[in-house]
Amino acid sequence: MKFFFALILSLSFSLVTMASTRGLSAHRLYNESYEAARDRHFFIHNLGVPFPALGKIETAGRYVSAERAKKPLKNLDLNEIPDVGSLADLENQFFYIRDTRFLATENANFPRRITWMYPDDGCYARAEVAKFELLNHHFPEPKKVFVFGNLSAASKNSPTGSVQWWYHVAVSYRVGDVAYVFDPALEPKRPLTMSEWHNLVGGNQTFVQYSICSHGTFDPAADCYQPRAISQEDAVWEQKSFLKDEWNRILELKRNPEQELGNNPPWLKD
Repeated sequence: MKFFFALILSLSFSLVTMASTRGLSAHRLYNESYEAARDRHFFIHNLGVPFPALGKIETAGRYVSAERAKKPLKNLDLNEIPDVGSLADLENQFFYIRDTRFLATENANFPRRITWMYPDDGCYARAEVAKFELLNHHFPEPKKVFVFGNLSAASKNSPTGSVQWWYHVAVSYRVGDVAYVFDPALEPKRPLTMSEWHNLVGGNQTFVQYSICSHGTFDPAADCYQPRAISQEDAVWEQKSFLKDEWNRILELKRNPEQELGNNPPWLKD
């Protein structure tokens, strides 16, 4: 009876979690494998439908999720990523996405940026809001690049000095033969080349795989090629769900959130 009651509580918690978050969490527990983290998050997201069963449904329905589309870095066709022609233009858009405080809050005098200083989770929401703002700024549609594996990245914004993910995602453009990602959560100074990004997420230490997906692919469960896009309002709502986590993280690190999340982010001083 106690086990049954605990199961009901667990399922209720899953329902609350699903109601409060729309995307798949990227967080991987310490020493948890990619496969275990993936299956755990898909299990919660689909109310107990385990990941292998989900895969059969996808195959039958000609639905290819971002996770199913993954392949080694060497097998990617970088020509799928749009070429914007100018590195200077690319960098200008990167700084715009990094620095602009797009997100209205309860304090009308304190709008917030995308949550670059909370690297633990929410990459899917950061990438989605970045996508919308780039389009609003009249820049071409990006691609979303997903990376999967036992990912680990060093971060000054983590109390342990690093974060662990089973997947990570960022928007991507190309200049000539070189593909870049916009990921200020990992490197706030400049766009990263694909090989630099690969190394920063731990790809030089463990086997990782990649998917190049539509700009509308929200998270690893979404269709990589023909996704059902969400609205900008939903994307902003999802991103705002991480604002408190970012604020509390800066406090936890004994730094000043009013300064760093306001007009004096650390990358302007470093």
